[in-house]
Amino acid sequence: MKKGAFIKQIVIYGLILLASSLIANLANKLWPAFPMPTPLIGMIMLYLLLTFKVVKLEQVAGVSNFFVQFISLIFIPSGIALVTKLDVLKVEGVQIVIVIIVSTLMLLLFTAGIAWILIQVKEWLAARRSSNQMEVEED
Repeated sequence: MKKGAFIKQIVIYGLILLASSLIANLANKLWPAFPMPTPLIGMIMLYLLLTFKVVKLEQVAGVSNFFVQFISLIFIPSGIALVTKLDVLKVEGVQIVIVIIVSTLMLLLFTAGIAWILIQVKEWLAARRSSNQMEVEED
């Protein structure tokens, strides 16, 4: 990959991160009881930019692949923090495992529900378009 292209991709990610940080700060001021994580907003923004073809996949693929190579490093601090809290795990380990399992199942069900709704909307829109095309052909 060319150095200029890599820098351009970093700038795109930087702008998305800056915008998502500003949105998160604004959201925290408007709704202080509901904190919005900046990385989540950034992922949603990147998804929307890619979906609506504002940003092409080629414009961010190189940096994305670079970040994926080092994703395991992100989990090192949390693993170290977990080891330092072994006394808490001995006392509340079962409750923590139950919460993890229940929250994972809730997330899976919620994701499946949203995916089902999106598929239904897509099919409804496709049926509506085809019926509109049939009406136009009949006229």
